Amino acid sequence: MGRLIRTSVQLSTLAGIVALAAGCSRDPKGTTAGVDTTTTTSPGSTGETDTSAGTTPTGTTTSTSEPPPTTTMAIADMGSVGGQCNLFLQDCPADQKCTAWNEDGGPFPNGTRCVPVDLNPALPGEDCVVPGKFGDGIDNCAKGSLCLDLENTGKATCVAYCTGSMDAPQCPKPEDRCAFLFEPTVPVCFSKCDPLLQDCSPGETCVPNEAALGAPHFVCMPRVFPDLGKYGDSCYALSGCDPGNLCIFGENLPSCKTPYCCSVWCDLESPDSCLEYDETLSCVPWFEEGSATPGYETVGICGIMQ
Repeated sequence: MGRLIRTSVQLSTLAGIVALAAGCSRDPKGTTAGVDTTTTTSPGSTGETDTSAGTTPTGTTTSTSEPPPTTTMAIADMGSVGGQCNLFLQDCPADQKCTAWNEDGGPFPNGTRCVPVDLNPALPGEDCVVPGKFGDGIDNCAKGSLCLDLENTGKATCVAYCTGSMDAPQCPKPEDRCAFLFEPTVPVCFSKCDPLLQDCSPGETCVPNEAALGAPHFVCMPRVFPDLGKYGDSCYALSGCDPGNLCIFGENLPSCKTPYCCSVWCDLESPDSCLEYDETLSCVPWFEEGSATPGYETVGICGIMQ
């Protein structure tokens, strides 16, 4: 089994990291990355006909002092890890909503709680306001949604929490897919997309719904930190690169001098496209052979092969 390309996570100003999917000798260098808590992957499922969130199974654990990452697999959800309520079930009283927050006063969620619903709530897709910091869990979004203020500006857009369960997540709109942010998991819905077409709205970029090679779906996420984002640029978030690029571990790119850098999506039917960036690069298949989500069979990412 080969070692894998590693991607950084969607985590506002901090760089959390995660990796993982079983690979073969064609996979680029890299296995796992350090995270603040031990993360164990477990099997999931694929298929473009639903919004499930699994990838190819592999058991991998990591531990360092870096910030908590976007989860990569079906680990325990916020409703069962230090939480008052369940984000999938929205099981708070009628005038309250279950939302993600940081129990320790930090900027990023690590638990759940019930909070009052705003008297004039904004709906998913509408502009929203965070009166404090994102980790407080207080915003003016409707029940079943949150104000995804990843850059802590106080303003963002409401996004819907996924419904269903961790094993079978769903989204209110059939064109959306469930994506998993932070740890414990915050499941939220984004529009599906094609990384080779980059068919998202302005200000968004098409990235995997999990920070892992082999993630079954691709979603439109808000583009963060727009100052850099071309091939070889330093990056610190999954959606921190220009459309057509993805933030991956720097060891997979010969020109990268920082922990994470932007690399380019590639089409396996045009494998030589990576050579224009560096002669050591190859178009690495996103999926293991035979496991691709229908419609994404030719998706690859430029990286260094073993």
